Amino acid sequence: MTVRDRCPSAERAERPPLTRAAAWREIALTTAVLWTVLGAGCFVIGAQWIYDSWGTSLNAALLLDAVYFIACLGLASFAWWRQRLAGETFAELGWRKRAPRPAMVIAVLFGLAWAALAYARGGDPLAITWQRPLMMAMGLILAFGEEIMVRGLILDRLARCGTSRLLQIVITGALMAVYHGIVGHHVWPSYWVSSFVLFSLLSTLFIASGRSMMPAYIAHAMAHVLGDPPLIQGILEGIHYSG
Repeated sequence: MTVRDRCPSAERAERPPLTRAAAWREIALTTAVLWTVLGAGCFVIGAQWIYDSWGTSLNAALLLDAVYFIACLGLASFAWWRQRLAGETFAELGWRKRAPRPAMVIAVLFGLAWAALAYARGGDPLAITWQRPLMMAMGLILAFGEEIMVRGLILDRLARCGTSRLLQIVITGALMAVYHGIVGHHVWPSYWVSSFVLFSLLSTLFIASGRSMMPAYIAHAMAHVLGDPPLIQGILEGIHYSG
């Protein structure tokens, strides 16, 4: 039995670094897929089409959630494929890696605060409709798809080519802010700023927790599980109020 057989973590610790060229090719490809599938496909085309057809109703939010769900399944499949090509799994990206307890506590508080913001525009957090359990379940995949692409693939490639931690945080926050700031046919600079702050904090939590994906995923998933449907309805309402 070899050392790697006895200690799987030893194998992950020996992962080779990447050249900047190789790392940025991966980052560019991952970003292009993320912006195309979630950005153009969901936030721009999908959200506008659903708003034009169904408005801001609960059923419209459920349908938009289903569009995001399918998109995030595709993103997770893409991430799995890229890891498979490298002979790796999601484990090398920090998935299911144990995180320090303080990081988990922060993740829960983060998730609660994020969900609370969804109700700042209105809505009852205790209301139970038939749409809500479906959206809560889909939210687990919505969070996973984004996290495995950004906190997973992109931050992994940035770290392996020697990018500083600060730049890792800024780059991933900016990449996610780009598509969160365009809703339907409208550009929202305020969404860019708030999204940059929000997702930079998630990347900070990921790095501070020893590159475990669990805290960032828990915070992100809680936002959907506790914050939907108002969280998704807010996207449709953004189109409505922008005229």
